[in-house]
Amino acid sequence: MHRPGNVHDSNGSVDFIGECVAAVRARLPRAVLESRLDSAFFNERVLLGLEELGVE
Repeated sequence: MHRPGNVHDSNGSVDFIGECVAAVRARLPRAVLESRLDSAFFNERVLLGLEELGVE
């Protein structure tokens, strides 16, 4: 849910990214997935989550 104003918040992003990756893999199981995220998502938790999901 978007909030008004200039807010950068990655709360819940690891779960959301995981859901998105699962949806893509369900439709395209052989696809190689890469990520490109802005600075709000550049933290250890997100990076470890992407690594566990096998996302480049």
